[in-house]
Amino acid sequence: MIALEPLRDEDSDTLFAWINDRELVEQSATFRPVSRAEHDAWFRAVRDPGRDDLVIYAIREHGRLVGTCQLLIDGAEAELRIRIGVADARGRGLGTEAVRELVRIAFADRGVQRVWLQVFAHNTRAIRAYEKAGFVRCGEAAGGATLLMERVSR
Repeated sequence: MIALEPLRDEDSDTLFAWINDRELVEQSATFRPVSRAEHDAWFRAVRDPGRDDLVIYAIREHGRLVGTCQLLIDGAEAELRIRIGVADARGRGLGTEAVRELVRIAFADRGVQRVWLQVFAHNTRAIRAYEKAGFVRCGEAAGGATLLMERVSR
């Protein structure tokens, strides 16, 4: 069982390590090293309570930070992003559980009508998790290297 909770001050160092872990980042994005100053500015910005275009959560299992998930909101649509940063937390359904809860928040609490995401076509584990959470393929990008998936409010 997971909980989606606000990021805490003490999460910053772990997130900084994750964003600079090439193997982890390349599961879902193009890697580029991030300086401590860049990270600290990002961490402050994403925790700004006045933002209505972004919702970010720590994914915790029994109180332990295992990942993050976020919605980048643009009107009635939102892009979903997720990262499970702890290796032993992967492949156990925690990502699927977090995605389901984040979609619920998008539709019920934020009034979003469509949630979409991008996933590398070779990341079959992530694609399976998204499909279990109700997402369907709706396109592709980068010559088929990236799939677009969506879930529409009922």
